[in-house]
Amino acid sequence: MSKEDRYASILRSILEELLGSSALKVLEYQLSKNYPETSPYKLLLREPQLYYNALTPIFGNEGSLIFLKLILKRLITRSNITTIDPDMLARSLIRGEKDAINTLLQILEKVANFRGEANPKIIGYLKF
Repeated sequence: MSKEDRYASILRSILEELLGSSALKVLEYQLSKNYPETSPYKLLLREPQLYYNALTPIFGNEGSLIFLKLILKRLITRSNITTIDPDMLARSLIRGEKDAINTLLQILEKVANFRGEANPKIIGYLKF
């Protein structure tokens, strides 16, 4: 399994925890209508601003931001990182900032390796 597939699996499990399996299937279906060529999880990893844009017809602008922050907060909690602000990270991801995408990937790497002895370097620039 590739890293991207592993990260997508983690994101899917986070969303299933937040929404439940039935609501998640509905969300996946709705998101796939806008971006059928890729999974919504890989879209979030590759182009988070497009993921946010795909969420806005479903949740509205503010609801999409809140939803993204919930996902990030759950990930950050699972990673046991205390130096990253989910609100600032969400806003940076929506703007497509490369450092924010790298931070998301590093959080996912830490979550993926949490049971092991991983030691990823986490970018802490987002704490204010």
